[in-house]
Amino acid sequence: MRPIILLLLALGVSSAALAQDYRAAKPGELLQVPLRALHPTQAVVGYDQIYYKLGRFAQERNKLFDEYCEANGQGESASVPGDADLHKPDSFTCQNQVGARSGEMKTVVVGPQGKLFLTDGHHTFTVLLEHPRGGESLNMWVKVTDNFSDSPDMASFWQRMAQAGKAWLRDGSGQVIDPQQIPGQLGLQHLANDPYRALVYFTREVGYDKPRSGEVAPEFLEFYWGNWLRSVMALDGYDLSERGDYRDAVEAAAKKMVALAPEDEVGNSGFKARELGGYSSMDRKELNKVAGRKLNYVTRYKKALADTH
Repeated sequence: MRPIILLLLALGVSSAALAQDYRAAKPGELLQVPLRALHPTQAVVGYDQIYYKLGRFAQERNKLFDEYCEANGQGESASVPGDADLHKPDSFTCQNQVGARSGEMKTVVVGPQGKLFLTDGHHTFTVLLEHPRGGESLNMWVKVTDNFSDSPDMASFWQRMAQAGKAWLRDGSGQVIDPQQIPGQLGLQHLANDPYRALVYFTREVGYDKPRSGEVAPEFLEFYWGNWLRSVMALDGYDLSERGDYRDAVEAAAKKMVALAPEDEVGNSGFKARELGGYSSMDRKELNKVAGRKLNYVTRYKKALADTH
């Protein structure tokens, strides 16, 4: 084996990642891959969540490095010099080593031909891909949860993914789609918008939060909330380019969330409100924080975006 490969293996880089042969990857293994190598398992994202992050990172540079470090299971950034570069990990430091907080890492399933299918992290990685300091060549660490590379064809692979709850087969209007309609790449030019998915992001810690009491949060948790909200409230009465209106929409959504009893099923998701982290009462203090910070960033970013088009 060549010395350089031995050196990289000693540093903890997966042999599967080195060979670009992900069929050899095992559940629990960590892989370092460029963003372009990750294939979506959903056709949509909440654009406003991504706009919020891009808007905030433009004003708070270190938050971009926090995002990078956290996604790699390294906690937040520790030291970010003026010449820090995401493409040069030795130019800045994170709180921990890669994978030290593996529960916070983004996850993939290995599919046919050894391709990697992202099951958590579409928003984070789209932000990093769209950011001027990132891009599709940016290398990130991901954690393998399953290896389905022995599926005889793509049809059986997607069936397996659907049965395992590892694919979101709906479009931005909540209509069922075929797996073939999922784009092959991350990025806003490929993924469509689901405004209810973004709405759920802004209601986090206002009307729900991911379960933390020993229960494992299901994949696509926010989409289950969003698809239910789509059936119980209309967004066309709110101007989501205005912070005040957006705040009202978040409040209305949170009120509907907390009105559910813990054992009530959230729409036809198969999950109870308790399993999706539903609150029993709305957190107004957190609502005010969301309106004052997150909604401020997203509406300002959208206005700047509109002004450039």
